[in-house]
Order: sequence, then C-alpha cells, then structure tokens
Amino acid sequence: MKNLSEAYRALCDVYIHGSYVGEAVKEHAISADGALLRIVYGTIENHYLYEYRLSQLVEKQPKKSVAVLLRMGMYLIDYMDDMQDYTAVNETVNLARTVGKAGVSGFVNAVLRRYLKGGRTLLPQDETALLSVQTNRPVWLVSRYLEECGKERAKEILTAKGSVQTHVRPSLSFGMDAMRAYLEEKEIPYEETPYGFTLSKVGKLAELLHSGKATVMSVGSIEICEAVPVREGDLLDMCAAPGGKSVYLAERRKGRIIASDLHSHRVDLIRAYVRRMGVENVDAVVKDQTTYDPAYKEKFSVVLLDAPCSGCGTIASNPDVVLHRQEKDMAEIIRTQKALLSNAGKYVQAGGVIVYSTCSDLPSEDEWVVKGFLSTHREFILLRDKHTEIDEKGGEGYYYAVLEKK
Repeated sequence: MKNLSEAYRALCDVYIHGSYVGEAVKEHAISADGALLRIVYGTIENHYLYEYRLSQLVEKQPKKSVAVLLRMGMYLIDYMDDMQDYTAVNETVNLARTVGKAGVSGFVNAVLRRYLKGGRTLLPQDETALLSVQTNRPVWLVSRYLEECGKERAKEILTAKGSVQTHVRPSLSFGMDAMRAYLEEKEIPYEETPYGFTLSKVGKLAELLHSGKATVMSVGSIEICEAVPVREGDLLDMCAAPGGKSVYLAERRKGRIIASDLHSHRVDLIRAYVRRMGVENVDAVVKDQTTYDPAYKEKFSVVLLDAPCSGCGTIASNPDVVLHRQEKDMAEIIRTQKALLSNAGKYVQAGGVIVYSTCSDLPSEDEWVVKGFLSTHREFILLRDKHTEIDEKGGEGYYYAVLEKK
C-alpha cells in the first residue's frame, strides 16, 4: 500500500514519543478521509486486543518499534477488506524493510502467519481482562469503572458506541441557517444537532473555520457552556485552553471573561482562538490556578472550572487517551481538581455560581469531587449536575455541576 510507512511513523510518534494521535497524523500529512488514517486510528482502537494476542504469540515482548509493525499487520489482516490475508502479511514485511527494520522482517512474517493460523480467536478468560480487550481500556481502568460504577453501569459506559465524526458549530454572528445553507450548497453530508452539525469531512469547511464563521466544538463542551447561568459581572475560566468555552461564552454574554491557563504556549492558543473568532471581551492570562491569589477573592460572579482530568469520556474521539493515561496519574489528577475547586470557591461572589466540569465519566473525578467540596463548604448548594452520554451522534462522557454560593 502506498505511503504505509507514513502511518507507521505516525504510530511510532504516538507509541514511542508520546505524541497525541491528532498531532501525529498532521505531522505526517495523513489525509483526513483516507485509508492511512483508518489504519492509524484502527491500530490504536484495538491496542489492548492486539497487545493481549501478541503476548500469546511471542515468548518475549518485542521492542516498541517492532510491536508497532505487528499491531499494524494485525489490523491490516482484520480490517482491510480490499487486501487478502497473506497480502497483508507481505505488505507488513515489506514495510519492515522500508522503514529500516529488515533484520526483523522474518520475525514479523512468522508472528503474523501464526496470527493467521490461530491468533485471531485468542481472548482472555478473566472477565475483567476480557472487558479490557473488548472495550480497549487497560485492565486497571476497567477495574476502576467496575468499582466506582457497579458492574452493569460500568459495562454500559465501557461498551457505548461513540462517533468519530466531528461536531462543528457556527459563530453566533454566522448562525445555523447560514451554515446549513453552506453545507447544502457544497453538498457536504451532515447531521444537525441543537448547536451545530456533525460531519466527517471537516476539511471542506476550511473557509468557514479560517474566517471564524465556524469552529470545531464538541456537543458536550457546548452543553457545559449552556449550563453556565447568566450573571452580571465578570467570569473567570480557570483552565481555559485552547479557548473554546471562553469564546462561546463571550459570544453570548456581556462582561469580561478572564481566560487563564498554566502554560504560556497554551495561553497563546487562547489568544489565537479569540482573534480568529473575532470576540473582544476575553482577556487571556498565564496563571497557576492551584495557587490562591487574594486579588481574585470574591471578584467573579461566575467561575467556570473545566478541570484537568483523565479524559476518559472522550475515548471515542481521542483513542490515545488509553495509551497516555496511567493508573499512577489518577491520584494527582484528583488532588489538582480539589485544589482548583477550593480556589474557585474563594473567587466567586456571594450569589454567584461555579460550574465544575470534566471530560471524564468516572465518579471519582466528578460527583465525588463535588460531594467532597460541598461537605467542607457549607456556603454552597448544588443546583444541578449531569453526566452527558456517549452515543453515535457525537455525544461524549462529560460531567458538569452548577454550584451556587449563598
């Protein structure tokens, strides 16, 4: 297959160098609607299945670069309908030679032929391990869902079918009608949502995206913004990068929005987003919001805290989450969430609100954090909270809670 080496190099960036898959495919100029993209994402989406089967087919775990070749070969065998099984093996062997791995080409050939003969039916017997390979989550994460959500609910969450389509919303000034007309004129297939449109060929919207008439924003992110009550006064977006929520809120409310983030390069992303969308009431600042700033004490009528999280609710669109997130990370993530929420409580005025949100569907990052906060901050009450559901129309596993300060 032409340019198969680019898919391999993109996967090496993800597996070996820790890149996000979206960055890797851009770096290697992989088309947004081509076979190479399917191979990259498909290999990652079957990672834990192929990891298990590979462990059963070899005596010793191969080097990461060789494991990438083998997982790619398994995906080619399983899913490339226009390719015969042995052709897929030969393509992978040739790929090994092309990318400078000729010394392992015989090993790759032998393992993939073993895969053809019996490896494609290998599954673990342990229930948790089986759910891991079926849902492409590490065993530790599956165990966490089972413990926190109960068996039935955990299975519902883990087996929910998400969508790989992209949700795009029009700017407030452009509007739904104008964007619908544009899509129909360009003959771009779409599904309409209350806030925008889901589609697979985002590249065809380059004109709208570059001009700020539209922007990529998930339905879950918009629902979080819609949950932010309208209050007079300024709003603080504590963890704002890349700026989507700040811009959405700026389009729909008066008053200043202070959009902060810990890292200067991420604040640059906010500023670029603000310029592209043409909003004028957002101030982007570099700030470590885990450190209390007395200058912010009771300064804001609304505080939006879209907290750093595991990202487990976005696995359908970000399959590499399961590769980059480790069990040891979770305790520090939750400590950070609690520290940020504590400071948010000090920054909001009496009568004001905090909207706490994550892109996770783990209770330990969501309602458990909120419950802990309310138990020590009696001046706050929970107005409402919600888990958004993963579905095939672009829904993802987000959470938000609206807390009012008496």
